[in-house]
Parts: sequence; structure tokens; C-alpha cells
Amino acid sequence: MPISDRYHFVTSRAGLLAMAPLTCLLLAQPLAAQHSSLAQAELQRRATNAQEAQELLKKGDESYKDGKWAEAVQAYSGARELLPDAPATAATRSAATERLAQASVELARKQRRMGDGAAAASTLERVLAPGVAPLDAAALQLQEELSDPIRTNPAATLEHTKNVDKVRQLLYEAEGFKNLGKYDSSEAIYEEVLRLDRTNKAARRGMEQSVQARADYYRAARDEAKASTLGEVDRAWELYVRPSMTIPDSLNPVDENAFGSRMALSAKLERLIIPSLDFEGTDIQEALEYLRAQSINLDTFETDPARKGINFVLELGNADSPAAKTVLASKINLQLKNVPISQVLKYIGEITKTTHVPQEYAVTIRAVGATSAEMITRVYNVPPDFLSSGGSAAGGEGTIDPFAERKEGEGLLRTKASATTRLKELGVQFPEGARADFTPANSSLRVTNTIENHELVEQAVALAANTKPTMVAVTVRVIKTQERTLKELSFDWLLDDFPLGGNGIVPGVPSMHLSGGSTNPANLDDVALPPGAIYRNGMTSGNRSGSEVFTNNSIDGRILEQQQGFAPGTARAPGVLWANGILNNNNLTMLMRGLAQKKGVDLLTSPSTVTRSGQQSTVRVTREFIYPEEYEPPELPNTVDSGDVFIDLDTGEIQGGGRPLTPITPATPTSFTMKEVGVILDVLPTVSADHNYVDIVLKPSVIDFDGFVNYGSPITSPAPASLTSVIGAALSGGVVELTPNQILMPVFSVMKTDSALTIQNGATLVIGGMMDERVEKFEDKTQLFGDLPLVGRMFRNEGYQPVRTAIIFLVTVKVLDPTGEIPSDN
Repeated sequence: MPISDRYHFVTSRAGLLAMAPLTCLLLAQPLAAQHSSLAQAELQRRATNAQEAQELLKKGDESYKDGKWAEAVQAYSGARELLPDAPATAATRSAATERLAQASVELARKQRRMGDGAAAASTLERVLAPGVAPLDAAALQLQEELSDPIRTNPAATLEHTKNVDKVRQLLYEAEGFKNLGKYDSSEAIYEEVLRLDRTNKAARRGMEQSVQARADYYRAARDEAKASTLGEVDRAWELYVRPSMTIPDSLNPVDENAFGSRMALSAKLERLIIPSLDFEGTDIQEALEYLRAQSINLDTFETDPARKGINFVLELGNADSPAAKTVLASKINLQLKNVPISQVLKYIGEITKTTHVPQEYAVTIRAVGATSAEMITRVYNVPPDFLSSGGSAAGGEGTIDPFAERKEGEGLLRTKASATTRLKELGVQFPEGARADFTPANSSLRVTNTIENHELVEQAVALAANTKPTMVAVTVRVIKTQERTLKELSFDWLLDDFPLGGNGIVPGVPSMHLSGGSTNPANLDDVALPPGAIYRNGMTSGNRSGSEVFTNNSIDGRILEQQQGFAPGTARAPGVLWANGILNNNNLTMLMRGLAQKKGVDLLTSPSTVTRSGQQSTVRVTREFIYPEEYEPPELPNTVDSGDVFIDLDTGEIQGGGRPLTPITPATPTSFTMKEVGVILDVLPTVSADHNYVDIVLKPSVIDFDGFVNYGSPITSPAPASLTSVIGAALSGGVVELTPNQILMPVFSVMKTDSALTIQNGATLVIGGMMDERVEKFEDKTQLFGDLPLVGRMFRNEGYQPVRTAIIFLVTVKVLDPTGEIPSDN
């Protein structure tokens, strides 16, 4: 009986049974008035329990209908506990027990599906316990299935079942993101699925589809970029209208002082290297004189002999002062090799307690601690961001208003403080006549000040060098796309020699002939002749076709010669359609040639590097290509052979009858050099104080090896008569090639740019590019026939070959902290 039908039956019957003892109690009360009040209270409690049991049964039935098995089991168990095992409540208790068994079986099945086998077994054990429903068939069957490993997976767990539901939900969500084109979100959810289920094939397939969809987009983006760059090539053919030009009345005078500048002494001190130096008991005056003489001999940077070398001035003040006596009495013992003069002066200063100061025309040597109001000039190497590292505004006065209007021509970077203002902020005094200038090109600081203030400048420079570094990630993409299109349609005609009629002077010979013209087998050998045809007289043999017209540029042509031989032949375009006809009992053959080719070459290289702000970095992804640089001339004998010459049929070698041939030594390489082939990237970034902009110097280059060019020529010799008679057909004019004598030199193609620019953090800019288009076009025709209307096209050869090339350089810059993350202030 269904539980819904049993519900009405049991409810009515249970109500009658519950009311029966109450009725008996009311009838028996007048007869048993002598019973104690305790019995009446017990009867009242049982009546109340029976009424509560009815409510629990009703609640359990509702939970059962809603599929809430745990609540149904709890309600039925409560109703059964309220009903005593007595004849008056036996029927109601039996109905509660039956419903408890059914609800428990459903609950155990749910627990088994969820992977909680232990809870399912515990639920069935409570139902099958003695005194409940030990013989319930459904509970016994389910208990048997739980113990059967074939029907119930013993490895299933509740956590696994929960993960299955979560994985299913995540897969639906990832599929939705993928359909919306949000591939990043979709792949992130698929990764979450793999964290829960590392062997989930659906997640891997979904990731594959997402990656393929993204790759399809990238391919479309590449085609768009290629079409855009080639469109720029076409746009470059536009001729712009020249704007009107106003010629000034007078030109500004040329600054004559801008020319003829000499190298700074500070640079010479670093670049002049002393090969060997040996001082033993030498005083400072002798040492400085030796350095002056050596600087003149080593100075190759100046073309004017009067400017060569370095002047040294020893300024000790009063010769009777203790400091001067100490310096002059000091003896120098020093042995050095391959050391710049600046380091030699440093070692001498440590021994003699002196310091050197490079000025404009001489290097001044003074005692340490000497005070002087004289201004001296020194050049310091500082970080590129030396002026902006302090974060001061222009001129060092106040701060920058972010909402203020920018002046015309003002850049995006924060205006850097002047060198004088920056040093003043660091405590350096600038008396009258003192000054400081910063040169961004080489990150040098030129200071004119007193010796005491120069010591403070040295401390400021050391402090700037020890500041917290900022990392910069630079990525340069070099994109090269080339498109070569070839289209040609041409016709070749062959006409046999046949008479026009009539007899000539000689009997049997016609008086007039008509033929296709002169024989040209070099051009028309590929035209098939019908059976029996002998003559190959071309009507269009002079019309060009194929490689006879379209050739590579000079360098490519030389490389092609090395690959195909010293003198590669030419080839006409391939035949498409062949036709043959009979004209006055003679053959008329036509071959239509057609060719349409489209070739594209795309190159993308993307070197990247991470470096500190103000520090140069180089990325080299190259191969070391070693090739000969010098060749030894070939060695030739005076005579080849004086005896008879014959060919050995077994070996194919040419030998002399009297004595063996003298060997010929071709040009052989004697010196080799190396060139790096690949990608080289040099960068020098400088980050602004607010980390929003980057001043960067870039030198990306891509070097490819194209091939070799042969600068040699074969060495030949006249062949002996006996050899000529044997292989005369194989010789050209009776000349034998003794050796090919190849002298090979490589050819490299280079794509590079050298740029200095300011770029916003995280932005991408196009910093360079090249567009080139070369078009070859030809129109050849046979006179008279080629001018005929309509039919004349069959006597014309036409074609064109445009070659378009576009190269662009893109740079992306990101500012990072020393951990490799984006700084928090960005």
C-alpha cells in the first residue's frame, strides 16, 4: 500500500485506538473512585504521548513526501518512542515502525550515493536492531548491497562525492565563461577543477578549447597586423603636396666654438693604459714626469700633437710647510701592469698622502687636508637618475602641482632639479664662481668648486650609488613581414618550315618559304612537338618569361649563384596548356604559360631583459658563426704535363702518360673570424621619481646569415691534344677546369635601431620601422601579331612581381620592485 494511502488509514485507526483507552477510563472512573490520583496521572500522560505521537507521524509523513529522509527518520523514531508496547497502541506503533524502516532505507540509499558508507550502515543497523524491524526486506537487501564491493564502491568517501558536485558546478561555470570569450576566467576555473580532481579530462579538454580559441584570435591578430603594415607600405606611395616654404632673410651665425673640442682630461685618465710601471724609491716629481711622458706616447685620441698627453701640476703651497715636506720626502715603491693613469695616481696619492683633481688643461696634485679657496673642476660618474632620485621639483623649490597646466614643449616626466640645486640639497656649498653641470648622455657630473666641497660631492655621489635600486623589465618585439606576389601569362608559338607554292630555279624546290623564324632551343626546349615534327622554329622566342625577367636583387643573385653554380641558367614559366594544329600540312604549336605565386614570410622575435634603473643590460641569443677572413693565393705549376694524357676509365681521373700531373692548390683559408648571428638587445633604462615614466636607451638588433658569395673564379688550362681528342665533346674550346678555386665570403642581413625615448610604465610604443616595396613588371610582344585586336593577346607575354616588406620595432616597459612585483606606489 502506498504511504499516502496508508497515511489516511493509519491516522483514522490510530485515532480510534488512542481514544479507546480514554473512553474506558471515563466509564471506569465512577466504579474505581477509590484508585489513587497517581494512576490517573499516568493515564493522562499516556494520552498526551499518544497525541504527540500522532503529530510526529504527521510531520514525518510530510518530510517523507518532500524527500527529507533524515527529518522523517527522526520524526518516526520520536513517534515510536512515545508509543508504549501495549495492546492499546500496538497498531499505531507498528505503523510508525514500518514508516521508520522505509524512511531509514531511503536515507541509507542517499548516504550511499554521497559516499558515506559508514553512515548508511549505521542507519540500517538501527532499523534492523532487535525490537525495531529486524526482518525488513528492503533494509536487509540494502545492507547486502553495502557489503557487496561490486554494487558499492568501498573507496568512495563523502569528501569525494562533495568534490564531484563542486567539480560539476565549476565545469558548467567554466563553460559559460568560455562561451562568452572570457578565456582567462575560464582557464582559471578549469585550473581550480584540476586542483580538486587532478585527472579530470573534461577540464583539460576545456582548457585545450580555450587555448585554441585564443590561438585563433592571435592568428587573426597577426593577419590584421600584417595587413596593416602592408597597408602602410601602400600608403607610402602617396605623394604629399609640398607645403609653402618661407625663406628667412638672413641665417643665424654658426657657432664656431662648437667645433674642435678636445677630450676631457678625466676621460684620458681612464682610457690611457700604462703597459708596465716600476717605481723603486722614486719621489713624486719624478713619478709625475714619467707619467707625463708616457701619456704623450700613449695618447692616440688627439690628432694635434700640441694636445697630446696630460699635464701634471704639483701644488704644495709653501715648501717649508709640514705637508709639503712630507709629500716631497715620500718615496714611491710601486710595480703595476696594464693599469689606467687614474689608478696609478690613486696609488701614488695613498703613498704620498696627496689627491689629484682633473681640471680643464692639467691635473692638479695637492696634499691631503690642504685648504684653498681656488676653484678646481672634476668630473664624476653618477647614476643616470642622480637628479631625479631626490624627488625635488624643478629648481628645487616647492613641489609639482599635478593639476597645473604644462608649458608648451614640456615633457611628461617630472622636471628634474638642476645639478647645483641637487648638490645644495645634499649639503654642498657653492661659493661665488662655483657651479655644477650634469650630462645625461654619459651620466657625468662636472663640478667646479673648492677642494673641501669636492669631498662633500664625493660623499653625495657615493650616497646616490647606494640608494635602493628600482628594477625595469624591457621587452622589445621585432616584427618583419614580407609578401611576394608573382603573376604571369604568356604564349609561345612554334611554326614549321613549309612552302607557299610555286617552283624555284632548282627543280623540286619551292620558290618561297614561310617558317617561325630562327631556332632558339635555349628558350623553347620545353615545348613539346607532335610526333614526326622536326623543326623548332619559334615565333615568340624573343619574348621573355620566368626567371629571364624576374630576378633577385644583386646580393641575392650572387648568393643564388653560389647555390646553383657560378653561372645559373634561366628558366621560362611552366606550361599550362598545349595545342597543336595543321597549317598547310605543317605543324603549328602553341604553349600557354601561366604562373601565379604568393609567398609570405613573417618573423617575430621578442628579446626581453630585467635590469636596475640606470644600469645597462644586454641580452644575447646568438650563435657564433666562424668563417674565413683571409685566403692564401692558389699555387699553380709552371707546366701541367709534357707527355701524353689519357683518362683512366676505372677511376675517371686524367693522368699523364709520362709522369703524373702536377697538383693544383686552390685558394685556401688562412685566417678565420667570428660573428654573432641572432638577437642582441642593449638597454639602459632610468625610472622617474614617481615610477610612472622611464627614460630608456635601446639598441635592439637582429642579425641573420643569408649565404656565401663566391669571389673566386675557376682555374683552367688548355687541354693537351690527346685529351682533347678523347673528351673533346665535353670540353669548352679545348679548356680543362683544373680547380673551381672558390673564395667564399658570407653575407649577413641586419635589422637594428638605436633610440632614446621616454615611455610610460606598462605602455607599448612603436620606436622604429621600415617599409619597402619593389615592383618588377614586363610586357613583351611579337610585332605585328601582338598588335592585332583580341588575338594579339596570344602573342604577348605580360607579368608583374611586387615584393613588399615591412619591419617594425615595438618596446614595452614595466617598472618592478626588487622582488619582481609591480611597486605598490603604482
